[in-house]
Amino acid sequence: AHCVPRGWEGHPSHSACRCPNSSAAMATRTFSTSKSYGKPRSRVRGLTILGAIVTFVLFAALSLTTGWPMGPRTKRRMGEAMHNAYQWEEAHFHIGSSLQRPHALSKRPLRPDERDQFSKRGEGLVLLPGDDDPRSDGEDHWMTSVLDAVDEAGLKGPSRCLDLHVGTIRPGGARGNHRHKTRDESLIIWGASGRIRVERPGMGYHDYVVDRDDVVVLAAPAGSAHAIRADDGEGNVMMLAACSDAPPTDGPDPNTDYRVWKDW
Repeated sequence: AHCVPRGWEGHPSHSACRCPNSSAAMATRTFSTSKSYGKPRSRVRGLTILGAIVTFVLFAALSLTTGWPMGPRTKRRMGEAMHNAYQWEEAHFHIGSSLQRPHALSKRPLRPDERDQFSKRGEGLVLLPGDDDPRSDGEDHWMTSVLDAVDEAGLKGPSRCLDLHVGTIRPGGARGNHRHKTRDESLIIWGASGRIRVERPGMGYHDYVVDRDDVVVLAAPAGSAHAIRADDGEGNVMMLAACSDAPPTDGPDPNTDYRVWKDW
């Protein structure tokens, strides 16, 4: 009669015979089976990992030496990204607390033909060419439109001026340092050297250094804080003209955050 180990239900010889040491035989059989299947699987897994590592090393070496598989467009974009990252590091970009002290290294305003790569809401500071108005006459005098200047700089400003005001800042003085929540504001600033701070909503701010001969347009859309300081060592007075798309208020504006930066 054919013997089967105890516990194999349903076998025709189950009640006819019993195999001695059946438990030991099963244990031996199970151990030998798992052992025989374990080695090939481990070997295949090891070869797969080794092949992946070799492929990665070869791909990296080929990319570094020949630039493959990146095309000219990808290379150009990577170069631009690295250049922007380098400029970003030099631009004195503050992250986090507004209590941080200003750094000596600041960013120059963008040229008229440049675009602000870090603008999230259309905020920024751009030099004006000074010759975009037919009434301008070389370096002797200049004239520009606040609304047109913002559009040509690729920034976001008011579409109309419901509050138009002009002012001056003497050396050592400051204006702004506030954040309008419900109005877009644009300013033309000129006449003296100083520093202009532009908030990057959700990230931090940029400090810009302006010279006495600079004429700049500052765009501060709703939700973006800005601050202006004159520090001209020759006694020149900074001048500004501001335009916003909301009418003026009597007293402090409830929709404006004041004293945004404690170090200003």
